[in-house]
Amino acid sequence: MNYDVIIVGGGPAGSSAAVCLAESGARVLLLEEKRMPREKLCGEFITPECFPSLGRLGVRDRLMAAGAQKITRLCLTASNGRTVQASIAEMSGEGSSAISLSRARFDHILFERAREAGTDCLEGIAVKECLYEGDRPVGVEAVALPEGKTVRFGATLIVDASGRNSRLTVGRRERIGGRKGTRHYAMKAHLEGVSGMEERVELYFFPGGYGGLSPVEDGLTNLCFIVNEETLKAAGGDAAEILRRTVMKNYLAAERLVRAEVTGKWHSAGPLTFGARADAGRSVIAIGDSAGMIDPFTGTGIQVALRTGEMVAEAIIECLEPVPCAYTAGSASARAGAIGYSSPGRPGLIQQVLESYRARYDREFGKRMKVAGILRKAALSSSVANFAATVLAYAPWLARHVLRATRSSGQ
Repeated sequence: MNYDVIIVGGGPAGSSAAVCLAESGARVLLLEEKRMPREKLCGEFITPECFPSLGRLGVRDRLMAAGAQKITRLCLTASNGRTVQASIAEMSGEGSSAISLSRARFDHILFERAREAGTDCLEGIAVKECLYEGDRPVGVEAVALPEGKTVRFGATLIVDASGRNSRLTVGRRERIGGRKGTRHYAMKAHLEGVSGMEERVELYFFPGGYGGLSPVEDGLTNLCFIVNEETLKAAGGDAAEILRRTVMKNYLAAERLVRAEVTGKWHSAGPLTFGARADAGRSVIAIGDSAGMIDPFTGTGIQVALRTGEMVAEAIIECLEPVPCAYTAGSASARAGAIGYSSPGRPGLIQQVLESYRARYDREFGKRMKVAGILRKAALSSSVANFAATVLAYAPWLARHVLRATRSSGQ
């Protein structure tokens, strides 16, 4: 079967795009390499700016029923002990609270919502490359795991939501993540035995990086942090030693983690690259982290993923030509009004979709990416972070302005 759109990657970006497209009547295939539910390295903090998207996608109540934790306060602590606190209401124009939920549950709920909307959702499919006729994408080649069987799927439009290490749109230079010795890596684990985190997230700065704690479901707390390559090597890659050399250097973090125990396993990723990426996908449309990773200290990575998924769907729906179609009674397409799409290789279609999507992306995220890039130097330098925390502690109005600068509500 040929599809209107193939989406590679079943995270928040890919699933949100799939829901929107399938409900519009498009024939959508969503390919995910892992089996759901699966863990992902993430701060697992879902800001109020996500709520409009989650409402449109029809999953907000499902997230709460799955154990999402209410968050009303944020605390930032520099390595010198200076602390800045703010309520979520002061940071956001969308609500007085955020939520926190493991990516295993969050992604699974969205993935199943895409299936419910009429998307063909396949798991255990590792996409290797995009297939072309000339410069025009016509499908993807993949491996069905664990059989190792090569499979091919056809589509007019290919959307890359496979993340920061995408095989489809991310160049080798960006995968490397900078010069050797200057690179940064991320680590994450769920913990038992952390107290005092009710309705709050905490962000800690320490020499060589930063990280944070957020409560998730089942009484667990998520620890996620970024560390520089020098520290990683000095610790010999041992998670406990890395933790001792980094997060535990922050007095508040050390206090929180004194009785903590890791449940499950550590997850790691890197080297990391941040900021919007140049187009490198030969007419493959990148969304989520494939399009560029916003700095984790902003806490808005999930919102960027959800919104870019919606944006690409809006651009595709705008550019595809609706035609009357016959659908099986009761299908998602029938509920959408028996309208399908005719799009097999129309000249200029891909460029039209790309331009429409890029305009939306730049309008909503262009400024935010630049602001995050400026703040990155402070976040990764303990001396700058200490100075900034001292200033912000004495000027709460300025702290609120800085915290809001990396946020915007969904459209």
